Amino acid sequence: MSRKKRVLFLTEAAYLSTGYATYSRNVLNHMKSTGKYELAELSVYGSADDPRRESIPWKNYPVLPDSTTSEEEKKIYNSNGSNVFGSWRFERACLDFKPDVVLTIRDFWMDSFVYESPFRRIFKWIWMPTVDAAPQNEEWIHQFADADAVLTYSDWAKEVIDAQSGGGVKTICSASPSASEEFAMITDKAAAKTNMGFPADYKIIGTVMRNQRRKLFPVLFEAFSKYLHKSGDTKTYLHCHTSYPDGGWDFGELLHQNNISSRVFFTYVCGNPECQAVEICKFNDVRKSCTNCKQFTSTQTHVNNGVSDEVLSSIYNLHDLYVQCANCEGFGLPQVEAAACGVPVACTNYSAMEDVVNNLGAYPIEVQGLYKELETGCERAVPSVDSLVKIFEDFFSKSFVETNNMRIKTRELFEKNYGWDKTAKVWMDVIDSMEYADWDVSPIIKPDVSVPTNEQEANVDFLRKCANAYLIDPERIHSHVMRVFLRDLNAGSFKPPADGFWGNEFSPFTNRTQNVPFTRDKVVEILKNKLNTSNAWEQARTNPHVLTDTEAKWLK
Repeated sequence: MSRKKRVLFLTEAAYLSTGYATYSRNVLNHMKSTGKYELAELSVYGSADDPRRESIPWKNYPVLPDSTTSEEEKKIYNSNGSNVFGSWRFERACLDFKPDVVLTIRDFWMDSFVYESPFRRIFKWIWMPTVDAAPQNEEWIHQFADADAVLTYSDWAKEVIDAQSGGGVKTICSASPSASEEFAMITDKAAAKTNMGFPADYKIIGTVMRNQRRKLFPVLFEAFSKYLHKSGDTKTYLHCHTSYPDGGWDFGELLHQNNISSRVFFTYVCGNPECQAVEICKFNDVRKSCTNCKQFTSTQTHVNNGVSDEVLSSIYNLHDLYVQCANCEGFGLPQVEAAACGVPVACTNYSAMEDVVNNLGAYPIEVQGLYKELETGCERAVPSVDSLVKIFEDFFSKSFVETNNMRIKTRELFEKNYGWDKTAKVWMDVIDSMEYADWDVSPIIKPDVSVPTNEQEANVDFLRKCANAYLIDPERIHSHVMRVFLRDLNAGSFKPPADGFWGNEFSPFTNRTQNVPFTRDKVVEILKNKLNTSNAWEQARTNPHVLTDTEAKWLK
């Protein structure tokens, strides 16, 4: 076929400062430079009103409601927890763009709606899920197996999927994130510190992590406090480039508990569009007065009020040692960005961080144990506070020559093992191996029928009849979803999936719901709704005039 292959990337809007946005932006830019592909992005957390949308150099489909969104559409958006991740716009984007290949790179519960799409049989799907712990949930492994190819953020993650699936998932290799060219090592470390307002002789431990539950700021703060009291060091400080409040820790409480309020700095960014000054200072709660414009508009960084890569590079270059203290990571991009700036790294020796230990010669923070997380069934690490204290002691006992050699070696290992060109090539090789999609294939439209039932037949036999009647692919009778149906029918109760995708039991949304009665009538209702949705989209695909006015307007 002579036309360019059409590639749709499901990710966060390219202008955002999030890990997913950074990853996809760099991969898409490399793909765009080849001229081989027609590219589009489903811009999660992006809206049509956002002026930054104009900076995206490929077609984009915004997900957030905007000023033109009707009240009816807003109700639809708010009715399903997965809509924030793009599910309510996905089929519409597919109809307009007709992708040959769909790319996804996020957590399972963010991307599982692709598995449920009525168009799944048409497009090819390459999924790089954030496998951050072992074992993976059975449901996740089952859906990974549905993808046409699976990439991983780390070699460690590929080993986990391969072992757990017994080779049933089509894993290719890892396509690890990297750092853009803005992240470079500054030779004069003292000047880097004075330029950001610090005395040249300060030693700075740095971390760049969102304030989330799995980012273990309590361990980091306790280890830093113990190190200070044990060593008597008066020149070492901790800098946290993070967010507050967010979904994680109370920094005020942690600082007070560990008696380190005077030794920890945070990044604040002014929200005044005419200022946007970046300031590194001691903890000032949620909002503070901006030192530059004097307005009460300065907050800690967050996804919609971040800093440029150039500024972030300057921040990394402040750091003498970078620490990633977490109970797991799908990858942890800041570790590589810090290494690109020649900053030696210390990280928890578990999950994807094991790759960083191996590839960057990082200090491994010992794991004193693993605990099984109730919500996911995954094992999470408990990093050793004492191990991190010993790392601080070892690093800050070294001479200038020794630490400078570590900086040079860290940068060399980054160049050897990481690069966006390497990452993009992995994606392009897999995309090029995929066949073109046939968006003119005959529709599969099944009638809405009633399934006869009697109280004497087994639940498994009833579900088999339902699968034949309502599922586009009756072989999905063997899916994890249908096994959950059987379990819940036998139990007589179920947990309603707030995100609308049955079987997604371990999403943050479903964990908040309570069990309610579950009957065969409920099974029929759920499967009929799925069938009716599939029929409607198949009709829209083959007869575009059946689209509603709202849908047609959005596709223009």
